[in-house]
Amino acid sequence: MATKTAAVVSIFALYATVICGAFSPAPTTSRSQDGFALGVKASSDRRSFLTNGLGGALGSASLLLTSRAASAGDTKVLVLGGTGLVGSEVVKSLKSQGVDVVATSTNGRDGTIELDFTKGNVDSTIETLAKGCTAVISCVGAIGSAQDGVINSATGLAARGSKSAGVDKFVYVSVAPEVKKFAEGIDFLEDYMTGKTFSEDSVTSYFGEKGILIKPTFIYGGDSFGLTPPRVTTGYGKVIEAILASAPLRAATTIAPEGIIKIALEPPVASTAVANAAVASALGKATQTSLDTHDKINAAAAL
Repeated sequence: MATKTAAVVSIFALYATVICGAFSPAPTTSRSQDGFALGVKASSDRRSFLTNGLGGALGSASLLLTSRAASAGDTKVLVLGGTGLVGSEVVKSLKSQGVDVVATSTNGRDGTIELDFTKGNVDSTIETLAKGCTAVISCVGAIGSAQDGVINSATGLAARGSKSAGVDKFVYVSVAPEVKKFAEGIDFLEDYMTGKTFSEDSVTSYFGEKGILIKPTFIYGGDSFGLTPPRVTTGYGKVIEAILASAPLRAATTIAPEGIIKIALEPPVASTAVANAAVASALGKATQTSLDTHDKINAAAAL
């Protein structure tokens, strides 16, 4: 627990330092909130993408776009975790585009189907729910619970059930490789990461190029601060994103030592951007199988 608290507090402290430092923008009166999810060591490919910036991503739009994107009238999407920070935004985005949506949540609130991933046969339940769906988007995740391993592995089982149901695409909101690397050896994150890895591998195994993994480092959004999961307000997150996405700090990220500092220097991503990227992937507008940087996620979200 001490390790957990120290890691999260360190990130908050680094964010506070950025806001109060030389790159600090004018004060903001926003009271809305953001959340962030954990992240780790970037590969050289990721770093290359980051240094090229968003302009390079948009310039390579042909990698993201497809002329065979499904029309809303032909599409039905199952959203797992449809009332969470990202899931609720996914449902909202799909409905705004006229897409038929079926959503689940642990307690069945807000018109969703009650589905507890710690009980019953996940494969068969998802196979039933996914019948007639063209895509499934999983926003399921838990950190700091007594059943992190079970809950974070559930998407892998859902991928198997979805494949049996004849689903064409499967989109999974997971976690950046930097986070996984950083989490190695941290006991309280072991079940979380084991579950995430199992689910990622399952989505790729069952769906191949039609299995899309979205891998943010930190996600912000919502209306309260928190530790499990780590979360900051929207207004706070927007400021952090603007600062860390600036050219000087993007350059600093490429030379920062691996670990908590490098992770904290990665620009966080808004929950709405993650949701819109997931929807674009499910509808065939974005075609990259791995959206693993701030720029890639935002580029897909803009489609």
